[in-house]
Amino acid sequence: MKTKIVKEKEQETVFSKKNYIILIIGSILIIAGYILMSGEGSTLAAYHPDIFSETRIRIAPLVCLLGYLLNIFGILYRPLK
Repeated sequence: MKTKIVKEKEQETVFSKKNYIILIIGSILIIAGYILMSGEGSTLAAYHPDIFSETRIRIAPLVCLLGYLLNIFGILYRPLK
């Protein structure tokens, strides 16, 4: 029969609830950034100036970068006990 201390150690996980919340928020930001970058492109037959919009060039990559940095922070974050 296992003692209570051994059972508690078996149930511990690597990440806490805060880590998972941070990782989910970061992943949502990455997905949102790629959605902001998507859209219709130019072809030889038709030119669409929307490919050079402020959202696609500046905002969407920053949202993706923020998401990736938040995921790194979520992995490295260790809550105080």
